[in-house]
Amino acid sequence: MRNKKVKPVKKNEGLWTMRHSTEHVLTQAMLKLFPGLKMAMGPATDEGFYFDFDPSTNSGHVYKISEEDFPKIESEMQRIIKANLPIKRKVIPIKNARALFKGNEYKQEWLDEIENKGEKLTVFWTGKEFVDLCVGPHVASTGKIGPLKLLSIAGAYWRGSEKNKMLVRIYGTAFPSKKELDEYLQIQKEAKNRDHRKLGRDLDLFTFAEEVGPGLPLWTPKGTIIQQELRNWAEETEKKWGYVRVRTPHIAKHTLYEISGHLPYYKDNMYSPMDIDGEDYYLKGMNCPHHHMIYKSSPKSYRDLPLRYAEYGEVYRYEQSGTLFGLMRVRFIQQNDAHIYCAMEDAEKEFLDVLKLHEYYYNIIGLTRDDYHIVMGLPDEKKRDKYHGDKSLWDKAEDMMRQAIKKSGIKWVDDIGGAAFYGPKIDFNITSSVGRVFGISTNQLDLYMPERFNLTYTDKDGSEKLTAVIHRAPLGSHERFIGFLIEHFGGAFPVWLTPVQVKVLPVTEKTLEYAREITKRLDNEGIRVELNDRNETLQAKIRDAQLEKIPYMLIIGNKEQKAKNITVRLRSKKDLGWMSLGKFVERVKDKIEKKSLIL
Repeated sequence: MRNKKVKPVKKNEGLWTMRHSTEHVLTQAMLKLFPGLKMAMGPATDEGFYFDFDPSTNSGHVYKISEEDFPKIESEMQRIIKANLPIKRKVIPIKNARALFKGNEYKQEWLDEIENKGEKLTVFWTGKEFVDLCVGPHVASTGKIGPLKLLSIAGAYWRGSEKNKMLVRIYGTAFPSKKELDEYLQIQKEAKNRDHRKLGRDLDLFTFAEEVGPGLPLWTPKGTIIQQELRNWAEETEKKWGYVRVRTPHIAKHTLYEISGHLPYYKDNMYSPMDIDGEDYYLKGMNCPHHHMIYKSSPKSYRDLPLRYAEYGEVYRYEQSGTLFGLMRVRFIQQNDAHIYCAMEDAEKEFLDVLKLHEYYYNIIGLTRDDYHIVMGLPDEKKRDKYHGDKSLWDKAEDMMRQAIKKSGIKWVDDIGGAAFYGPKIDFNITSSVGRVFGISTNQLDLYMPERFNLTYTDKDGSEKLTAVIHRAPLGSHERFIGFLIEHFGGAFPVWLTPVQVKVLPVTEKTLEYAREITKRLDNEGIRVELNDRNETLQAKIRDAQLEKIPYMLIIGNKEQKAKNITVRLRSKKDLGWMSLGKFVERVKDKIEKKSLIL
């Protein structure tokens, strides 16, 4: 059964405002309990709030803050809430603010930015004891804050850059009622049990090593099976949908990325160049410029279009250390990437087909339209210098994408400022079974790169025309997609994805030989199988298989050996009882072929 999902909270809504106010109460409580502690920054979020603190004081003392401190912090927060202190906004001169936050380098840095931008400076006072830089809004008084809970503590670099100091980040949440808070905490408990980092370790799927470097996952044999099954699925699907496969190198000369505009617009997300024969070469951060060069390698006619190049591209992106998070944000990414080259008049239809392909993939893993939506990234016209290209092309691409989305019937929201530097884009956000939202796939109808790369074709009338280009990767990065699948299924994958599909459990040593025979026959049928031949009780073997989330357990005892049958037990603890090995193989193969979610 699916858990109740956490509804996203929009800025300035009542719940967001209350959580923003709770964040101020947290900071006030921290300064009371840990004198000299320096507050940095923190926002309200969709699910609560957080705030970053510098645990070192100007006198040289460093506080050791842990989750063991949460009860006393929450108690002090409740005292402040019970006092019903008024929260009041004031506009003050910059010099007054510098005096208020004297000795706090983080607030002084914010004040520098406010002063440089010439913005109005506002602070909010909570009673007469606490003040912070803020634009608001807030509830009228602390008594308007509902039930709250501090959730976790973590390290966070100031402003997300590893070049800056590591701060202490405290996460919390607040709701209008205790019932809503309790429901949320239950979801969080389940989400914690499903955390892909924990399950990835418990199920031996992937690891990280300091010697290799942060953000560079290492896939174990079991994790690699999941990778390969997804890749096989994507490649088989794309072949049916009219894609042809290409391969490109992991590095390229600087000139390629200068043509594409990734230098300088995307340079901060790319690794430093390496000198090869006196030229700067970069690790590939994206596949599209390479595919464009394949397209350009020979003349194209309207008869060749649409042309759909697909690649299991492996790219490298420099993510700041403070943003790295398990498989969700890494520095080495594998994508089922593709680029579609088509005539302008076919672009809307091709983009619609891309949306339908997304739906196909999501349906297979059990997602419905209630579980995903599109975020349409549009330019911020106030910051037009951030973007490449002619505005009329941007508007044309946006219109065609929007028409395709409307025809698809998929829900969408607009995100002003979320565009790529060379055009509007869409992201698919999907929600897991415990309500966590994952940004999985980015797609784009691009009318700019064809001009940059002169991607043309000869039309029916003999004229030369520019193509439209569609960038798409329905499964996104496989790292993030597998992270989503781990949490969505709680590690109990559908049988076609499960690294070990069957565990053979002999009851005694007397049945071991028959168990080996069963194991060999299943292996010959292409079913991923393991034999547990350890000298343990059957109950211990069953328990281990369930912890490993093995879909099928075959019990091999004396009666099974005598009848040349098997007893089948599911990881759900349901017993399917006796059956012939042939019938079992037929059942498993059918589930695998249909990519069934039911065992």
